[in-house]
Amino acid sequence: MNTKLKTLQIIHLALCTGVFLFALVTIFLNREIMFFDANPQTTSPFNPIFPIMGLITISGSMFFNRNLIAKIDKSATTDTKINMYQSAFIISAALLEGGALFNIVGFFMTHNSFFLIFGVANFIFLVLKRPTKDKLISTLQLQYPDTEAL
Repeated sequence: MNTKLKTLQIIHLALCTGVFLFALVTIFLNREIMFFDANPQTTSPFNPIFPIMGLITISGSMFFNRNLIAKIDKSATTDTKINMYQSAFIISAALLEGGALFNIVGFFMTHNSFFLIFGVANFIFLVLKRPTKDKLISTLQLQYPDTEAL
């Protein structure tokens, strides 16, 4: 089971690294023409879509994670519980990554650094979602013999 936790941590690291590097590249490419404007009336009409999608993906991530974790049968085997946890984590993390990337693309297209705020918010939630042994034990309510296998 230790390999399952390591797999989740590698997936998490890959998602975080991808978002971070993409943000760095877009900031580097736009560094000379960046501006900050939070007024939707002075920017393109489709621009409110980016922050709204960022907030929707954060709340959707929390909603899906909570619902999928709640569906895990407490009497199931530890392997089954961890597999369900992996599914919930991957869905939740993918939503957060999608929201971050969407807002970074909005920044890249419009050069408006206002969208980076929402990309950073999604990125912070993604970083805080890092799977650890303690989180796994508390979320799945694992007991002594199963916790030693982690």
